[in-house]
Amino acid sequence: MGKLQDNMGKDPADSKGGKGRKGKTKKGREKKGSLDILKIIQMIMLKNYNSVIVFAFSKHECKGLALTLSKFEFNSTDEQELVMNIFNNTIENLSPDDQSLSQISNLLPLLYCGISIHHGGLLPILKEVIEILFQEGLIKVFFATETFLISLNMPAKTIVFTITWKFNGQEFHNLSSGKYIQMFGHAGQHSLDDHGMVIMCDEKLELAVAKMMVKGEAHRLDSAFHLGYNMVLNLIKVEGISPEFMLERCFFQFQSSAGISLLEDGKY
Repeated sequence: MGKLQDNMGKDPADSKGGKGRKGKTKKGREKKGSLDILKIIQMIMLKNYNSVIVFAFSKHECKGLALTLSKFEFNSTDEQELVMNIFNNTIENLSPDDQSLSQISNLLPLLYCGISIHHGGLLPILKEVIEILFQEGLIKVFFATETFLISLNMPAKTIVFTITWKFNGQEFHNLSSGKYIQMFGHAGQHSLDDHGMVIMCDEKLELAVAKMMVKGEAHRLDSAFHLGYNMVLNLIKVEGISPEFMLERCFFQFQSSAGISLLEDGKY
């Protein structure tokens, strides 16, 4: 996470970046984006729609938005003690030098308040403790990039999109239906919520684009399975399981079997 507090004036996503003594930007107005998110979070907490995941497409934006909420305490005293215990138990095996890393020391105050961030630059041990705290209900507001989607099943009651477009390295483009479905699929906690909520904060989002994102289809999931000599030899080594048994139950075979009926119907 880096030195969050030290970089507050340098981070373009930081709520205090470029501000003067009275909290104004150099142009004399507060940053509207951060204020909008702040108001939305306050509304979500007031109506008890937490926990909430706020998706941003920049780790700097995640840091900046998290810092704008650092003055709020969403956890009770008992919850704060649990956070402290879980956090200390997780990092106690680290060396003293590692425990003094700025990324670790600067994250604890946010976790203490029930706020967290998640991006690809976090240390693995911090990702682990964050995921534990989130699943235990000790994180109420969660700022994350799309890397949060990889191999994680961590639903929240509300999902917020700061924007609905991203930069792919060459140009800006709107979120695809598949990506949007994957992200808003975190809205609603199984067996806890009757429904989930999705909030989009992008004022530039056109109605036609929104319909395409919401009503579009998810990306097709295709197996990349490739049977090689090494795999066959390794399967033969496993006692009690034949290669045929494993291959008949793989996803590639499932797709191949399902495709037979489509070929017969002339759909392919």
